[in-house]
Amino acid sequence: MKGKTQKLLLNESVKNLGRVGDVVEVSSGYARNFLVPGGVAVLPTPNNLKKVEERKKQVERLEKERRSGQEALLKRLEGVEVTLERRANEQGHLFGSVGATDISRALEAQGFVVEAGDINLPGKLDRIERYSVEIALTDDLRTPIKVYIAPDADSKATMDAYAKEQRAADKAQEKAEAAE
Repeated sequence: MKGKTQKLLLNESVKNLGRVGDVVEVSSGYARNFLVPGGVAVLPTPNNLKKVEERKKQVERLEKERRSGQEALLKRLEGVEVTLERRANEQGHLFGSVGATDISRALEAQGFVVEAGDINLPGKLDRIERYSVEIALTDDLRTPIKVYIAPDADSKATMDAYAKEQRAADKAQEKAEAAE
């Protein structure tokens, strides 16, 4: 295991590295500390190539089944909206923010199993408003969903009172300007 990199044969698919049966070049430390001890990869000997080829067929079949399930899930997710109720100040800023885990739980409550890691947020969700969030199960299986962050009852009352005060202040300003 000399040198800075080495070639290994993957026994399992590794995100951002390769799929079962791929021969990949990785750093020696990654190979020595993670891939080989975990049984994720082996040296690409002729005997190991045969063994992994059988496993590769099995994994490809399972991945096809999983992919068809993911495609069906994305079809069902089209047009789905999620509403999350949160506390906010009078200007609509949340006390905290909404994360992918919150959205994942809300989708689960609606009967959709989507992991938080599959949810791409457009930035920080920290205001009362509508957001478009992307569900990305793989690089090519994606769909947007709408997420509405609504104020809880107390926050809504506070926001309405603040908006009413702002309108009254604006009218008073207009009258003062008109009088000048």
